[in-house]
Amino acid sequence: MPIIFLHGSGFSKEVFTRQFECEQLKDHHLIAIDLPGHGNSPDASDPRLTYSYSGLAQAVLHQLAILNIERCIVVGWSLGGQVALEMLNNVHNVAGVMAFGAPPTTGGALGLLKAMIFSKDLLLAGKAKHTLADAIRFEKAALGEFATGRFVDAIMRTDPKMRPFLSRSILLNTGTNQRQLVEKTSVPLCLLQGEYDPFVRAKYMQSVTGDTLFGGETTIFKNTAHAPFLENQKEFDLLLANFAESVEYGKSSAAPAALSGLENQRLAS
Repeated sequence: MPIIFLHGSGFSKEVFTRQFECEQLKDHHLIAIDLPGHGNSPDASDPRLTYSYSGLAQAVLHQLAILNIERCIVVGWSLGGQVALEMLNNVHNVAGVMAFGAPPTTGGALGLLKAMIFSKDLLLAGKAKHTLADAIRFEKAALGEFATGRFVDAIMRTDPKMRPFLSRSILLNTGTNQRQLVEKTSVPLCLLQGEYDPFVRAKYMQSVTGDTLFGGETTIFKNTAHAPFLENQKEFDLLLANFAESVEYGKSSAAPAALSGLENQRLAS
């Protein structure tokens, strides 16, 4: 069963390079996708429709159909995690979801206030076009000590329409109540949170409940921030491998979804 990786806002599929090289996941079929308006994927032809959690989720489902992937596990970081949570609705295509740095909120401004830590760095996630200084600062906030400048160009390349349209969609509460979705889903779900994430409140994540939560609760990674898949890679890769194994043993394949086109990289071990 393939594992699909979805990156954060402003980043690209290459942020998961270490997962493609790790020992714990070497026997899995790994695929990383550039979301619309990011990396090598085209900008959205209809930003209002595409640049929302639900619009991005539909774009990913279209790409999976092009790849003839009928059933998969979706792993998402930050924005990619919100998109992954949105995909919990697609029980015929999504066998399991792992999300980190991505709080399932009730939607709207109030939902964001409860779940997010507002700062100048977080506000950059809504700024249309980043300057070089903005991009350097945002990479540092997201990746911490793993910010080497590698993703500065990717952050600056991001479609300027993406962040404003996405922010507007979130504030106007046009998408799913993800908190409710998590609590009621029948899809296996693994929520992971860095203890010192500068964007997401760890206490909020600990309050999230759901019958299908892996381990019965959100997994808190000690001494990590917004990028636990880099900051504590060994434990992250092991957690993902264990989650994927538990999902594969209990799930069967189902029918494929519809079509579209995004840039992707593949690894079949």
